[in-house]
Amino acid sequence: MTQRKPKPAPTPPVVPVNPYEAFRLVVYSHGVKELAERMGMSPGVLYNKADANVESQAQPTLRDLMAVTRETGDMRILESLNRLFDRGSYDLTPVPPSDEALLELLAVVGSEQGAMCSALIRGLSDRRFTPDDFQAVRAEAFDVINAVLAFVQRTEGLVDAP
Repeated sequence: MTQRKPKPAPTPPVVPVNPYEAFRLVVYSHGVKELAERMGMSPGVLYNKADANVESQAQPTLRDLMAVTRETGDMRILESLNRLFDRGSYDLTPVPPSDEALLELLAVVGSEQGAMCSALIRGLSDRRFTPDDFQAVRAEAFDVINAVLAFVQRTEGLVDAP
C-alpha cells in the first residue's frame, strides 16, 4: 500500500478591508488583460478601475464588482465589503458530501482557528493590544465562522432522509 503525501494547506488569499484594494487584488491576480476580454472591456479601462481609490475618477462600479466576482469566482471583494460593514457570509453552493471533503473542511476549521490564535498572540506579544491587533483577530474570527458554517453545511448533506 502506497502512502499519499498530504496536500499542503492552501494559503488563504489576503482580504483587505478596503473594497478598492480587494478589487485591485482580484483583478491583478486573475490577469487584467484576460479578465477585461472576458468582461468585454478595454484592458486600459480595467487597469484604471483596478488602480482607483476613493478620490479617483475611474472607480469600479457596482456592475464592475459583480462582473469581476462572477467571472473570477473570487469572493475577496464580497468578503472585503463584509468586513467593512461588520457583516459575514458563507458559501451556499451545494456540493456532494464525501469523507475526504469533510476531513478537508475540518482541517480548514482548525487552520482558521490557528490563524485567529496566531493573530491574538501577535497582538498580545508586546503587552499592548491596539485597534489594528483587534481588527486582525476579528478578520480571522470571521474566517473561522465561515469555515465552521461551511463544515456544518457539508455535514447536513450526510443526513439520511426519514
